[in-house]
Amino acid sequence: MILMTFRYYSMRLHALLCLSVFALLSLPALADTDENAELYANMNTRLSYMQQVALYKWQHQLPIEDLAREKIVLAQSVTAAESLGITSVAITDFFQVQIELAKKIQRQYHQQWREHGLPQTLQTKQNTKLSLDKIRPALTTLGQTIIEQIAEHQDQHDFSVFNLAIDTPLVSIEDKAVLFRSLSLIKPKVYLSTLDKIIAEKILYVGTTGDYEPFSYFEAGQIKGIDIDLANRLADSLGAQAVFLPTSWSNLITDLSSERFDIMMSGISKQLFRQRVGLQSDIYLEDGKTPISLCAKKERYDSLAKIDKPDTRMIVNKGGTNQRFVDANIKQAKITVHSSNVTIFQELIANRADVMITDRVEVQLQTKKHTELCSTMPNNLNYSAKAFLMGRDPIWKEYVDAWLELSIKDGSVSNIFNHYI
Repeated sequence: MILMTFRYYSMRLHALLCLSVFALLSLPALADTDENAELYANMNTRLSYMQQVALYKWQHQLPIEDLAREKIVLAQSVTAAESLGITSVAITDFFQVQIELAKKIQRQYHQQWREHGLPQTLQTKQNTKLSLDKIRPALTTLGQTIIEQIAEHQDQHDFSVFNLAIDTPLVSIEDKAVLFRSLSLIKPKVYLSTLDKIIAEKILYVGTTGDYEPFSYFEAGQIKGIDIDLANRLADSLGAQAVFLPTSWSNLITDLSSERFDIMMSGISKQLFRQRVGLQSDIYLEDGKTPISLCAKKERYDSLAKIDKPDTRMIVNKGGTNQRFVDANIKQAKITVHSSNVTIFQELIANRADVMITDRVEVQLQTKKHTELCSTMPNNLNYSAKAFLMGRDPIWKEYVDAWLELSIKDGSVSNIFNHYI
């Protein structure tokens, strides 16, 4: 590494601080639109320092995580917040989210530098190893300012403004959503309904598994699918931004109860056990369980009685209604619980499993994608239907149902299904 002069790097830090102040003073138009614009800008400036922190740790071969330092930051934040009447729990969660995001940014920089080398702009002769002793006071000052601005906050937060203000590289919209939510919960505005909250804050938190094609899956690193398109349309109807946050089939109910999500959309089957803890929308697809196997074996598994034999190698994905059906109806076959809903069909193709029971819509898709796979039965083994899952907020559910009814009637839902299947 090229050793760089301390004086030059100190000048860079001074320039960065001046630019930050200038940026804040240059926000009158944005401030007129949202009283929290300056707060958001300060949060963004704090995150922007993470490249300098990452560079220092890179040059000194220091670990990114520093738990002792994290404790100091959290303790300072709690003390400052409590003096201004903010609860320690709320501010701790807020700064913990910032700390985790800061570490994520640093890790991504280090990964980039390992793969592509340090950029020329960071290895010029004039550059130097800026001490964390110079960076940390600036971060502490920003943290104190942020807490003071939060204490002065009166109205609701607006994600559309927040999303534009947080433009630090390597911060995804999902990162922004998590940070925005932790900020919104510090001095939460009370809304009569989730519907009112979404309209006011302009963000729709969508829980999705990302592992169930054609409803929710990743392609080239991007989330897509029937339910993803529907979620975006639902958000558009509210003037909001849909943000997709991960959940899993085994944790679906737990995550719903955490109230971190406004709605779960992932090709979810409408079931009474889910209705006991939340509310499910009207259905948008009628479906049912049916078997799938290699085409060469389909006649061996064309009934449940033929499937449930001791020599049958049954495979099922973990945690959802497929596993519930298998547990209730398969008593003799050897059952393998597969951890990935994405790779499970490769087990059938590779002949490491004989048969799987899943939703017919998924069977239709997989047999189209993999011609060696076939549906083994013309009829379904049961009845099921797809719906969206929400918390116990009837006003919000009524809106979702009304939007869904209109989307079905105007052909929007059918068009989206035709695109993916």
